[in-house]
Amino acid sequence: MPATRFARRILPHPDVLAKTPGLRWLGNYLGPRPWLWVAHRRRVALGAGLGLAVGVIPLPTQMPLAAAAAILFRGNVAAAVAATWITNPFTLLPIWSLAIFLGRLVSGHDGPIATPEMLALDWSHPDTWLPSLWLWVQALGTPLLIGLPLAGLVLGSLLYLLVYFAWWAVIRGERWRRLRERARQRKT
Repeated sequence: MPATRFARRILPHPDVLAKTPGLRWLGNYLGPRPWLWVAHRRRVALGAGLGLAVGVIPLPTQMPLAAAAAILFRGNVAAAVAATWITNPFTLLPIWSLAIFLGRLVSGHDGPIATPEMLALDWSHPDTWLPSLWLWVQALGTPLLIGLPLAGLVLGSLLYLLVYFAWWAVIRGERWRRLRERARQRKT
C-alpha cells in the first residue's frame, strides 16, 4: 500500500474532527486549511521534525507547542503531535546525553557536570527525592540549557531528513513495482 494512501487511511478527516465533541474546534480550524492535515511528504516530514525539536525540551505542553509550531511553519499537525511521543522516559537519557555533549561543545564548559553518583537518593526517605533530583538537575546547568535547543534542532533536522527520504524511497519502490508488473503483463 503506498505511503500516502496509508496515511490518508489512518488520519481522520477534518470533517470527522468537526463532528467529534471536544475536537470540534480542531476540525473547524483544519477544514479550511488542508495543508495542515494532508499527508504530503514535505509537510509530514516538516511536522515530524518540528514535533521532535519541540518534544526534546522538557515541557508539560509539548503537544500543543508542537501543533502551534506546525501551524506556524505550515507543517502537518498530526505528525508534529505524534513526533513529541518519541521523547519519553526511555529516550530521556540518550537525548539529554546528546544535549549535554552539544552544550559542552558549544559553551566550552570543561568542568565537572552532574553524574549519576551525585544523585544520592535516600530510598528510605521519599520526601528527599524531589529536592535531591532538583539539585542534580541544577548541577547539569549551562551545558543542558544550551544543549537542549541544539539537540532539538539536530534531532528534528535528522527526523525531517529521515521521514522525507524514507517516504521518497517508498514512493520510488512503488513506482518500480508497478513498472515491473506492467512489464510482466506485457510479456504474457
